[in-house]
Amino acid sequence: MFSDNARPVAWPLFFFYFFFCALVGVMMPYISLYYKSIGLTASEIGRLMSTFTLSGILIPHFWGWLTAKVGLPKRILQIGILGCFIAVIPFNWSDQFETLWLLTCTMALFYSALIPMTDSLAVRSIRHLDVPYTRLRVGGSIGYVFAVTGAGFLIGQFGVVIVIPTMCVFLALAVVTSFFLKEQAYEVHTQKATTSFLALVRTPESMLFFGLAFLAFMSHAPFNVFFAVHLSNLGYSGQYIGLLMALGVVIEIVLFLFFGNTIKRFDVVHIITLCFICGMVRWFLVGWFASVVWVLIFTQLLHSITFALFHMVSIEQIRRLFPERFAGQGQAMYSAFAIGLGGGLGMVIAGYLWEWIGGAWVFTLASCVSALALGILMFSQRR
Repeated sequence: MFSDNARPVAWPLFFFYFFFCALVGVMMPYISLYYKSIGLTASEIGRLMSTFTLSGILIPHFWGWLTAKVGLPKRILQIGILGCFIAVIPFNWSDQFETLWLLTCTMALFYSALIPMTDSLAVRSIRHLDVPYTRLRVGGSIGYVFAVTGAGFLIGQFGVVIVIPTMCVFLALAVVTSFFLKEQAYEVHTQKATTSFLALVRTPESMLFFGLAFLAFMSHAPFNVFFAVHLSNLGYSGQYIGLLMALGVVIEIVLFLFFGNTIKRFDVVHIITLCFICGMVRWFLVGWFASVVWVLIFTQLLHSITFALFHMVSIEQIRRLFPERFAGQGQAMYSAFAIGLGGGLGMVIAGYLWEWIGGAWVFTLASCVSALALGILMFSQRR
């Protein structure tokens, strides 16, 4: 999988992605079930979950500034993952919304910047090695599948009480793995810049890309927060929910492993169009036909397009729109505006609407968001 000279750098990054995304594979699908079991309402669950993504609007910029100031990204990443681990431990003994909200805010200070920092460290670490970024990132997908399947089985055996301890275990393993990462100190740029980052962001192509990414992550918000709750309400067991969550990510692994360079052969507009068309179909079917198993399996296969393919083309777009000098800031903007603001706002709205109009209509609105994004893309191409 990795050449001899790349293994000392690549494998620690691979396993860090594995354990951190395993945390995500437990937290994102199942912590809402845990919150529901301790008596929290849907709006409270939506507010708690949105904290992770809303914090991504500003927090990654602070960690990026701190990393550039110190010049040691590995050390800053270790501080982030250790702080996240310490913040999760008190969740085991908390069941009041106010306490959980404070703990979630504390955890989010570290959690929201971990993926941008890891991506930045990974890209810098492999820039002189014959290793595609997707080959490292697939470690996260494998970790997610392992965790979402295993946690679903454990929940079926022992109940949702195991969610928080399992999160703690994966975070502890990520902390240990971080000590094996190779340090990549930042270089200092002394030459005068010929353009500014804000000038690049203000270009019509950049603004269109960030706007579409915002809508893409907003449409995924009900899935990220309430998919497990939706299936649980329809009578699916924890094991079935875990297997269904894992199914889409298995296809995602195939994309990351074998098609990282293939997408460059296709027009980016055609790829994004496909992503939003699949999003329209996926969310509508999840809302109204999730009780039909084969339909639900089909919607999970579409995850490889609506999320994985869109993420792959987004990374390529950031590399194309922002030169190396501004690549880190471009990644932070993508994380802040699309994942943070788009996903976070979508989670808050989904939380309130879930109690008002029900899960089927919330997923229908997610389908409408994908349709809106597709309409904007088509209109921009006509212009």
